[in-house]
Amino acid sequence: MTSKKVRKRKKKSKVVLSFEQKEQKKREKKLHVDVLNLFKRMGFEYIRTDGRPVTFGGQKSDIDNVFLYENIILVCEETSGKDSEYNHLRKKYDFIERIGGHRDSFITWIKDIGKEKFGRFTEYLNARYRIFYLYFTENTIEEEKRSLYNKFKYIDGRNLRYFLKIADSIRYSARNEFYKYLGLDFKHVGEAIASQRENIHSAVISPEDVSGMPLGVHLVSFVMTAKELLDCAYVFRKENWDQETGYYYQRLIEKKKINSIREFLTREKRTFIDSIIVSLPNDAKFYSANKTGGKGDPIDPKSISEVTSNAIIEIPYKINSIGIIDGQHRVFGHHEGPDNKEEEIIADLRNKRHLFVTGLYYQNDFKESDKRKFESQLFLEINSKQKRVDAQLLQHIESLQDPLSPIGIAMSVIQKLNGRTPFVNLFILSEIDEKKNGIKTPSIVKFGLQQLVEINNDKEGLFKYWPCEDKMLLITDKESKQAEDIRKEYVSFCTEMIGKFFNAVKSSQEEAWTFDGKSKLLRVTAIVAFIQSFEKSIEVYKGVKDIPFYQKKLSQLKVDFMQEKFPYVSSQWPKLAEEINKCWTSV
Repeated sequence: MTSKKVRKRKKKSKVVLSFEQKEQKKREKKLHVDVLNLFKRMGFEYIRTDGRPVTFGGQKSDIDNVFLYENIILVCEETSGKDSEYNHLRKKYDFIERIGGHRDSFITWIKDIGKEKFGRFTEYLNARYRIFYLYFTENTIEEEKRSLYNKFKYIDGRNLRYFLKIADSIRYSARNEFYKYLGLDFKHVGEAIASQRENIHSAVISPEDVSGMPLGVHLVSFVMTAKELLDCAYVFRKENWDQETGYYYQRLIEKKKINSIREFLTREKRTFIDSIIVSLPNDAKFYSANKTGGKGDPIDPKSISEVTSNAIIEIPYKINSIGIIDGQHRVFGHHEGPDNKEEEIIADLRNKRHLFVTGLYYQNDFKESDKRKFESQLFLEINSKQKRVDAQLLQHIESLQDPLSPIGIAMSVIQKLNGRTPFVNLFILSEIDEKKNGIKTPSIVKFGLQQLVEINNDKEGLFKYWPCEDKMLLITDKESKQAEDIRKEYVSFCTEMIGKFFNAVKSSQEEAWTFDGKSKLLRVTAIVAFIQSFEKSIEVYKGVKDIPFYQKKLSQLKVDFMQEKFPYVSSQWPKLAEEINKCWTSV
C-alpha cells in the first residue's frame, strides 16, 4: 500500500504591528478598561455586547458596551482614533438613531442578552426605561459635530478621568453627579415616586447684624443626615465636567482623605463636630415652628430683627440643590460603597441626623458670580491654616475675586491660549491632566502675562494699543453689563496677539519647539522670558507687529535652546529676556 503524503499546513504569517499600531492598541485597551472601571465603581451592571452584531431598522452593527442601573440603560461607544474618528461617529450615530426608532425591540434584545443583570433590579415597563447614548473619545469632539450629532452625550479623555477620580473616591455615591451630567433627577431613577421636599427642623437663622455677613446674605444653622447631603449636594470644584462653570474654585476630592474619614467613622461610630458650610438654593423656604413643631408662618430672612432659634427650613429634596463650600470630604466620607463591615457601620451613620450645617442664603437679586466670589473668599479663609492651597488654584480664586485684575485677565488668556496654535493643549491647567510633558502655568501668569495684559492705559502693554473705542469702560464702569462683554473682547485680543508672537517664535526655533527632553524652549523659563520681551517690543515699536516682522527679528537671536547648551536655569528669565531684547534694538 502506498502511503499518502501528508501535506504540511502553511503557517499563517504573524502580522507584525508597527510602533504606531501597537500604541493605538494600547490606547484602545486603556480607554475600554477605564470605561468599564468607571461604571463598575458607580454600581452599574455591565452587559457585554461587543462581538454581537444586531440589526435595527435595516442597519447592522454592534455596540461596544451597555451598562444598567435600575431603569437607566447606557449605550456606550468608544473610539481612540483620530483619522477615522469622524466616520466612526457618523456611522454609530446612524445606528443609535435606528435604536431610537425601534426602542421596544432594543429593550427586548438587551433584556434577553442581559437576563441575569436585569434580574438584579426591579422589572419595569418598557416606557419606564430611560436610554442614554454615550460617546467616549480620547479627543474632544468639535462643537459643530456635537451639535450635529446631538443624541450622543460626549465624554472626552479629560472628563472621563474626572468621573473616574470621583467614582474611585466615593464609589456608588458618584452616581448622583453622573445623574446631573445625564440631566436626571431622583424622580427619573428607579420606581416612579413624586418629587418630595424635605423639612429640616430646628434651624437657627441669624440676622445680618449678628452674623456679620454682607448685605443680602443670611446665615442658617441646622442639622442634616449625611444621606440627605449626599443626595442633594454638589461641590464647587474647579476641575469638573461642566466647562460652563467658570466661577468654581474647590480642589478635587482626595481618595486618601476619604478613606481616612471612613476609618474614623467606622472606629468611632460618630461623625465630626465641625460644621459643613453650604450654599442654599433660592427655593429654600423658612417657617416659624407652631406649637406642634410643624410649619407655621413663613419667615422672610430680610425682615428678621433678632436671632430666631425655633424655625423650620424647607429645602427641595433633589439632585444638586445644595452647594458645598467647605467640608466635602466630611460629607463624602459617608458615601455608599460595596457591602462589607465598614459599609454596614457607615450605612447606619449615613441615616442619622448628626451633621451640623451652616448655610448661606442669598436674596434673589444676588448674582451667581457674586455668590461664588464671596464663597471662594470664605474657602480661602477657612483653608489658609490647613493644607497649603495650590498656587494654580490660588490664582484661579484670586481671578474670581476680580476678573478685571491683571491676574483675572491673565488666567482667562492662558485658558484661551491653550486652545489655539501654537499652544494647543501644551499648558497644564488641570489636576486631572495625565500629561507627562506640559508647561506649568503659575509662574507664567505671575511673572509674564499679568504685566503684559494689565488694564492700564498709561502702561506700555497690550491694553494701551488695543483699538477698542469703549475700552475705558473697563476702568470707569467695571460693574456694567457692557464691561463684561468688553472684557471678553479684550481677552480675545490678548490671546490673538500673544498667539501671533509665539507662532513667530515657533517658526524661528522649529527644531527646539518640542517636548522630547532635548529642548528647553517649551519650559517656564523660556516662555516667561519671551513674554517679558514681547512686552518690551511693544514699548519699542509702540504697538504690536505682524508675524513676518517678528520672524525676521527673532532670526537674529543667538541662544541655543537645546538642553546641554541652554545657559539659563530656573527663574533666570530676566537674563534671557535681556538677550531676546537685543533683537528689537538691532538693525
